[in-house]
Amino acid sequence: MVTVAAAAEESNDVVWTALAALAAVLALPVMIGLGWLAYRAVWPRRKVQWSARVSTLMSHGATHTNRLAVTFTGRTLTRPHIVEIELSNVGNKDLEPSHFSGLPVEITSSVPVVALLQEKSKPSVQRVLQATERPSGLELATTTPFHKGQTLNYVLLVDGPGPEIDLRASVSNTKIERRDPATQGSEAALSRRGSARVAIVLAIFPPVLTGMLFSLTELLGYLTKLLG
Repeated sequence: MVTVAAAAEESNDVVWTALAALAAVLALPVMIGLGWLAYRAVWPRRKVQWSARVSTLMSHGATHTNRLAVTFTGRTLTRPHIVEIELSNVGNKDLEPSHFSGLPVEITSSVPVVALLQEKSKPSVQRVLQATERPSGLELATTTPFHKGQTLNYVLLVDGPGPEIDLRASVSNTKIERRDPATQGSEAALSRRGSARVAIVLAIFPPVLTGMLFSLTELLGYLTKLLG
């Protein structure tokens, strides 16, 4: 009777150990998946943010507007504006020429472009994406890498009422996000959003790590009993 009871108890232990190991095996990919989602939420692999700031050179509601004139290389401009365009690689990967499929980045303007006044890169040791001026905007050559942490600045002189700027790019596995110069209130909102993301990750990672360690411990314990 004692032998039968011991055998039954040992059988129950094996069953429960097997169930625990199965639960550990099923939980492990879930924990890994949650950790990966948390990582990608804060640190996307490839991401570009861009903005366009438009500034008028003349106030057309002013009393003495008819006495003012803006010319550029002998051309008189009627509604001149300065457009400052900024592109930043905020992801954690460089964008190589192959990611653009050989196509340029197109910056379009709803009013004619008079001139490209400036193009620069920050850090300055990294090469700028060479810009070609078009009547309707710019084309940025994608023959050089757009490095992670790199910011590109382009300044345009345009002529026309209410310039609207847009950007088109064909980039594989890359998120492109427009973020125009923010007001003080929206900057605070963005800061709060970033802090919330960090808080979520800090809340998720400890239980995920604990669950992964528990799952591995249970699995190793089952394998030890099975092999022993």
